[in-house]
Amino acid sequence: MTACAFWNILSLEEIEMPDRQLSWNSNPKWPWPCEEDISKYINVPDWYLVGYEEVRGFLRGLRKGRSDTVGKSAGGRPITAVYYGPAKPRRKLCIASSTHGTEVEGVSSVMNIINVLETGHDLRGRKWPAFGEIARKVGFYLVPFYNPDAAARSMVKSYVGMSFDAINHLHVGFWKNGRTLCRKRVFGPWTKESDVAGKMDYIGYLGQRFNDAGRLINRPCSRRRSMAVETMQMLAYLRKNRIDCYMDLHSHSTAPCLHVCPKERTSGDYEQLLNLLELTREMTKKCGGPDPIPIYGNAKGWRNNHFFPANLGIYAFTYEEKGGWKGCFPERTPFEEIWTANTYNGMYTILGLAQALEFRGHLNY
Repeated sequence: MTACAFWNILSLEEIEMPDRQLSWNSNPKWPWPCEEDISKYINVPDWYLVGYEEVRGFLRGLRKGRSDTVGKSAGGRPITAVYYGPAKPRRKLCIASSTHGTEVEGVSSVMNIINVLETGHDLRGRKWPAFGEIARKVGFYLVPFYNPDAAARSMVKSYVGMSFDAINHLHVGFWKNGRTLCRKRVFGPWTKESDVAGKMDYIGYLGQRFNDAGRLINRPCSRRRSMAVETMQMLAYLRKNRIDCYMDLHSHSTAPCLHVCPKERTSGDYEQLLNLLELTREMTKKCGGPDPIPIYGNAKGWRNNHFFPANLGIYAFTYEEKGGWKGCFPERTPFEEIWTANTYNGMYTILGLAQALEFRGHLNY
């Protein structure tokens, strides 16, 4: 991407920042009576590093990675980015995970990449020389918790084997009468009714799509503004660091896929975005990963992978990993096998994107 892609954008002075407010006291606990033994959702291997406090402790011990702060969440928690790469990289890539607290697969991918770039091997001991090679050319900005409020609110570390009903309770939250929030509103375009700011007195459990102010993290209300302070701060951070490409990590019940915004939602070169998408798929398969299914977004509502390209002209993707909850994998699949697939699929896709981004930069696209 050329430098001109950064000029045709709204200035930060033109973009309305949301009011910062704290309305929820995150006190993790199992949010409804459940007879099921939940220890299997808490006891995970050390290499599946996704717990909020464990990750924060791990990051404090880094020696090679340069820690930076994107900003603070609605609940006052730091949004930390760790940088690896040359002093003057040819291209810059930002990867953010845990936009939603129940989608921990991306956190494991990001933390294992951090360990690779720190030590040469992942937390399971596997070496990834290709990451070290590409990090000599591409700058990696790695954000383990884009929504630290929801991560801190989580009382489990894995959703492998959990029923969809239980995950739905945790993901969208529920009212004090026990009814879950309306999925159509929570998952649809932002409206005044889609988040729960101002309704906290009626909430029994604040779902993990929300920050502590009850705002949806991944649903900007327009091109100019997101109600989530985290997203507005990320916009400023991407602009300040002149990031070329942004990808956030999610999970779903489908095979791995890559989402891009519709053409009308970017001020950059849309054809080059599509070219980068196809090259990323090619590179991901070549290095041993999955073939992420391409998903072309619609313009019915704003999402972060629309919001950043619209304002900055950068490349942006959303990666969806196949989650491990009940029904996604064959019933007798060992948990360890699912955790490994969830971690490595994301790592391969990030590696493929970095290689594709550097290759296109080398060709001056």
